[in-house]
Amino acid sequence: MSASVADSWARITTWLRAHAPSTFDSLAPPADERDLAALASDVPTPLPDDLSTWWRLCDGSGLPDGRTELLPPYFEPCSTKHALEKRRYLVGPAPARTADPVDEAGTRSGAFLETFVPIAALGNGDHLFVDLRPGRWHGCVHHWSRDDGSQVTPYWDNVTDMLTDIANALHTGSPALRSYVERARPYGIRTPSYVPAVQDGCLVWRRSN
Repeated sequence: MSASVADSWARITTWLRAHAPSTFDSLAPPADERDLAALASDVPTPLPDDLSTWWRLCDGSGLPDGRTELLPPYFEPCSTKHALEKRRYLVGPAPARTADPVDEAGTRSGAFLETFVPIAALGNGDHLFVDLRPGRWHGCVHHWSRDDGSQVTPYWDNVTDMLTDIANALHTGSPALRSYVERARPYGIRTPSYVPAVQDGCLVWRRSN
């Protein structure tokens, strides 16, 4: 069962403060409500409560080298401002936007759709995003590949599930992304789960054995 966003975030920050202080120091303060409102107004469907709650606890992160691997395997959380900038770039200008196809949330897409909200990024152009298309996976956290688009199955059910998985991995040493590994297997995808480690005071994620 997933814990609440606030509870999981408290567990994550407690662990970071004790074990990965550089990553802890990189965490931004809560989002400005005006920035959150600007992002919400750009999305054609309401932001999930768990995503808004997380941004109200922490408005992204960032180390000087651009690598805050808070979200496995290597993703740095976006601020609300950066999420809006990245979203507008990936979706395209508003006048050129078209209605999203009827495919359900969690399915593949070769285009970054209006109902996709980026929440974390890699320097290579890949992102994690929340998929707000309708269906059983509405609100799921999905991987966007710069080269291949969204993947065949989501990483996590939602932001709440993501933060619970990360908190559990930090406090128990158990691998994160195990549910994704199981969901991907029927598609012929062999992908690893990840365990936390610390390098120079920073949280990093290593492939589990």
